[in-house]
Amino acid sequence: MGLGAVAALKGAGKKAGDVKIITVDGTRNAVQGVVDGWISGVIESNPRFGPLAFQTLDTFTQGKEVAQDIVIQDSAYSADNAEQDLGKAY
Repeated sequence: MGLGAVAALKGAGKKAGDVKIITVDGTRNAVQGVVDGWISGVIESNPRFGPLAFQTLDTFTQGKEVAQDIVIQDSAYSADNAEQDLGKAY
């Protein structure tokens, strides 16, 4: 949705930084929007965690023990790290 907001702002003649946009998902295009100054922050919700979810489900359905807590690491992107971490975004 953040990229749609950027498109709408551009269409309305706004400039990068006129409106603060914070978005979720962490796509490479959104992180590029941070680099370009259109998006203030991106919180990652990465689809690369899907295999871990299915592996855990498979383990559970086989009656094996599954850890009570499974922690996944998302990233947050801002002007401080977006350019250097752009390659990490999906």
